[in-house]
Amino acid sequence: MAVRRVSQKNVADAAGVHVTTVSLALKNSPRLPIETREKIQRIARELGYQPDPMLSALTIYRRKVHQPYFQGTLAWLDNLKGDSQPPAKARYRDYWDGAVERCSELGYQIEEFSTDEMSLSRISKILKARGISCILLPPQPRHLSHIKFDWENFCALSFGFSLAFPRLHLVTNAQYRSARQAVRTIRSYGYRRIGFTTLRVIELRTDQNFSSGYLAEHRLGRREPLPIFEFDDAQKSVRRTFLRDFAKWLRTCKPDAIISLDHEVANALKILEIEPSKCAYASLHLDSAESGVAGICQNDKLVGRAAVDYIVDMYNRNERGVPAVPYRVLVEGTWVDGPTLPRRVSPAVPVAPVL
Repeated sequence: MAVRRVSQKNVADAAGVHVTTVSLALKNSPRLPIETREKIQRIARELGYQPDPMLSALTIYRRKVHQPYFQGTLAWLDNLKGDSQPPAKARYRDYWDGAVERCSELGYQIEEFSTDEMSLSRISKILKARGISCILLPPQPRHLSHIKFDWENFCALSFGFSLAFPRLHLVTNAQYRSARQAVRTIRSYGYRRIGFTTLRVIELRTDQNFSSGYLAEHRLGRREPLPIFEFDDAQKSVRRTFLRDFAKWLRTCKPDAIISLDHEVANALKILEIEPSKCAYASLHLDSAESGVAGICQNDKLVGRAAVDYIVDMYNRNERGVPAVPYRVLVEGTWVDGPTLPRRVSPAVPVAPVL
């Protein structure tokens, strides 16, 4: 004889409340007093209530096949106060475009709020008044940033590692794997002395993931890596020093290919009149697949889409506040060929995937 499932209606009858109240309590909604939530959750456990997986699947199916209706607004919180940089949606255009695109598909809209225009406390009041519960935080203009905010009232997700406090769930490119993929691909093209250059600030902003991937791929391939050339922002007053030190590193280490995240290295190779046939170049962050440069496309639009998917799931789970254990959602990069890295040999077999 089939056992009848315990429904939310059964829980509501036992608790003496409406079924809507049970639904909110099981989602741990802050709209209910904590005592009410705990009482209903206790009764649900005692009755043996479990969500119906088939009903959940049907709900997801209906959302997919029907034209999305307006679900709400997500906040894009740009922490620009006192900084002269352009807005994050301009600096990280693909993140923004991917997020907007996915919001449109799911029935949401995304709206920018900037600390350059109002205080964090004012933004919090506006979000609460408008019923906006979800906050996306683009990469911070300053590395290792701290943001004091009443996070317990919101679902929040950060792009990348530049936000040091609080430690929120984050989404970004799989940076460690991107560096390993670049080294492995370049080696398969016939290069053996692969150098790596990086900015000190990028090391901080990426949790050393790119340099770690570069070193790990050499270790796994039982090859000694060249010394990493780490420098300050070459676009500032150290430009002349940078060129001198970079040229010295080239003469000393004699790389036949260079991996970098900063476009200044590619410019320096041109200034020093070093052709790709002598020293090839690959970027770990291509602006676009049509840039004419070999390297990794970090798939930033997919990162933006993944951010929306994850924060909407957080909202549906009513997961608010700073998580006890932050999750990292990593999006794989894609290798793109380009004239800056001519093949010295043609791989006999496809490049092995990074495991």
